[in-house]
Amino acid sequence: MFEPNCVIVLVAPEIAIKSSAVRSFMVARLKKNISFYLDHEKIKTENINYTVGRLIIPSNEPEKIVNILKTCFGIHSLFLSQCFDFSSLEDLSKKVVPLCEDKYSSETFAVRGKSFSKLFSSKELEIALGDSVTEKFPKLKVKLKDPEKELFCLVLKEKAYVYFDPISGSGGMPVTVQGKAAIIYNEKTNKNDLFLLARNLLKCGCSIILVSQTELSLDLSELETYNCFITIKSIPFKLAKAYSKEGGIRAFFSCARTTKEANSDSELIDEKVFAPLLF
Repeated sequence: MFEPNCVIVLVAPEIAIKSSAVRSFMVARLKKNISFYLDHEKIKTENINYTVGRLIIPSNEPEKIVNILKTCFGIHSLFLSQCFDFSSLEDLSKKVVPLCEDKYSSETFAVRGKSFSKLFSSKELEIALGDSVTEKFPKLKVKLKDPEKELFCLVLKEKAYVYFDPISGSGGMPVTVQGKAAIIYNEKTNKNDLFLLARNLLKCGCSIILVSQTELSLDLSELETYNCFITIKSIPFKLAKAYSKEGGIRAFFSCARTTKEANSDSELIDEKVFAPLLF
């Protein structure tokens, strides 16, 4: 029976294609952001390890981790996984088959194996697992392109990680890697427009701060689920201008839906604002 004891996180392609130095920086930030999510839910786990484009999170609460990380930007997909030790390819194959109970019946399927062990290659891993699974479930049909079911197996030295169905993440870049962006708002600002703009900026890797002439009562808790549950602050224009001069704010954004509104926000802050909702 499949009993997941860890979560495998596949980082977003936007991170994977970066240079080694930039990728290391972004992965480190993603790990820190994930820790914020886990701390918020009081989930304890061992060290989060990054290897071969994946973050591995050992835990006795893997389902809870998957659910909470669905709004964490920088993640392409998540997998509930079972990790175990093995001594040989034959031993690994024998241990994988029982994990497939209740997973298959008569669908088409494929094995996706990645081996970083010196004992066998990725191809040998796929063949061995394919043979073992089809022997146990003879109604299965192997189909390498667009199968109905997939069996994933990642091998790192003497440990194997088995997982099945991907769970979609939010994609994008880890929050804060692109610096701080400020959003101008007032009593006429549409809340849905504000949330749309803010969420897209967070997804681009910005951290955000709100700028307003007056203090407004606005519940940002829903938005903060995409901000690692960190409180989103609001500051007055005078302070925002000072931060901008010091380089603390990379750019100002407006929720404007018309050119006139965008120009008005530019005059308030004394510099050009970006108004993506115009387009």
